[in-house]
Amino acid sequence: MLYQEKIKYFLMRKQKKIKLREIAEYIGCSISLLSMFENNQIDMPTEKIQKYIEFIQNYPKNKRR
Repeated sequence: MLYQEKIKYFLMRKQKKIKLREIAEYIGCSISLLSMFENNQIDMPTEKIQKYIEFIQNYPKNKRR
């Protein structure tokens, strides 16, 4: 995944107010792994990246207040 794509999904996650904990539970990984991934410190397997993107895209916009 390109850095620009990571930024896009990071901003989308922030806009939808999705916590890393929620994505970590869905993917089956640690919060720290996701944090390092978003900060471009590590890469993740393709399957986990696909689930990360899927979760963010399918998360309802107004789920949180």
